Amino acid sequence: MLKVYGIKNCNTVKKSLTWLETNKIPYEFYDVKKQVLNESILDSWMNNMPTPYNWETLINKTGMTWRKLPETKKKMKLDINKAIKLILENSSVMKRPVILKNDKILTIGFDESEFNQKIL
Repeated sequence: MLKVYGIKNCNTVKKSLTWLETNKIPYEFYDVKKQVLNESILDSWMNNMPTPYNWETLINKTGMTWRKLPETKKKMKLDINKAIKLILENSSVMKRPVILKNDKILTIGFDESEFNQKIL
C-alpha cells in the first residue's frame, strides 16, 4: 500500500488523492500538519532520493510558505541538515505530496504522466 504525506487542503494533494481514488489505488494518508514528521523520516528520505529527485526537491520554493519566510531564511545556504530543520519548523514548506512505496519515495508533487508511469 502506498503512503501519501501531505496536507488535506493542499490543491496538489487533492488532485493526487483524486487520481489515486479514480484509479482504485489503495493508500494511507499522513497529514504532515497533524502527524509530525520527524528527523529520522526526513533524513531517510533526503539521503535515499530516487532519480530524478534530490534532497532540494523537498523544499517548495514556489509556495506561499516559502515566500512568507524571513529573507534571512530564504537566503541561507541550505544543506540537508538545514532543510530537515526547516521542514520540521514549518511542514508547509515541504513539496507535496510525497508518495512512498515500501517506505521509499516514489513521487514528489503531482504529475499525471509520472503517476501513470510509476503507480499504475
